[in-house]
Amino acid sequence: MNDCNFPLIEYRKSDSPYQWGLSHGEEFKTSIKELIEIRKELMLQKNPGIEASLDKLAKLQWEFTGELDQEILQEMDGIRKSSDVSITDIVILNNYTDFRDIILPDEGCSTIYTKVNNLALTGQTWDMHGSAKNYVSTIKVPRKNDNPSAIIFSLVGCVGMAGFNSTGLFLGGNNINTDKAETGVIWPALVRNALKEKNHQDLVNKLRSSKVTSGHNYLVSSVNEGQHWEVAPFAGQKVASIESGQEGSAIHTNHCLGSEITPFEDKNSISSTTKIRYEILERRTKEINVHQDLINLLQDHENYPMSICSHYESGAQDPSYTCGGISGDITSGDFFLWRGCPVHDKNYKKYNFSLSNKEFTTEE
Repeated sequence: MNDCNFPLIEYRKSDSPYQWGLSHGEEFKTSIKELIEIRKELMLQKNPGIEASLDKLAKLQWEFTGELDQEILQEMDGIRKSSDVSITDIVILNNYTDFRDIILPDEGCSTIYTKVNNLALTGQTWDMHGSAKNYVSTIKVPRKNDNPSAIIFSLVGCVGMAGFNSTGLFLGGNNINTDKAETGVIWPALVRNALKEKNHQDLVNKLRSSKVTSGHNYLVSSVNEGQHWEVAPFAGQKVASIESGQEGSAIHTNHCLGSEITPFEDKNSISSTTKIRYEILERRTKEINVHQDLINLLQDHENYPMSICSHYESGAQDPSYTCGGISGDITSGDFFLWRGCPVHDKNYKKYNFSLSNKEFTTEE
């Protein structure tokens, strides 16, 4: 298994989205193929009966994504072309947690928005099956065609899981396990598409109006407000928020909070640690005063292994692993992305970004 060493994939402004994908796929061709096989195997372990329908369902998701955003579809097609994989493969790589009727209990992301001392602080862990950690990446997207620049937490071969754009918007997410999955857009493409928006409400509207495949909680953050929206094919509901003029924290883990979504929650697939992590966040977010406090909490091991930063080979029920995270002080333009755990992992790696003239600059 390759270790990609948490690469920073920098797209060139002069290139087209298709060329972005070509360079991305060519550089990480071997790792992309490895990760596709890992994810396909995990998906079929959960639902072997879907195997005969993979091509048909992937094609539909590909088409819905093209209706949402042709540029992002071209980027994905470039990745597919240069890494020499099929449309089905690239859809599985990007969307396997949402693939039709596939509900995996191996995700434990924790999302936070805090407004304190006139600072807007936001971020999340990114927890997934431990096999994903070696493939975590950061994508730096330049300003292009009136779209803002962005920094994206992702996996090689994927177009994005969470990120900030240069207008001061953050979009993060965590899985919720719901019934009634439908074939829809590939959710990392929705993340990237929504981060083209320039104001908070337009980003929320994009999430609520898009044809999603399965349930997610999305954290939408800006300098004035932060909102958690539980979005599924059949409903969308704001379930926690700090609105303009308020101080405090809005949090979410992996169980449904909204009255519209909760009746359709798959109780058998809920993360075994979600309510434990929620209680920790509910209590510990009161300690956040500056950005470093938020980072420390997202990397904290209280109640290990059922902790915010988790390494579940130590005995918890879920096969989940904190593969990294993303956080930011939107007010000052200070952003932080990391792979692994500074205590647990010898190959821990991080990036610090700052925002200047609508572009992100970085140092490791």
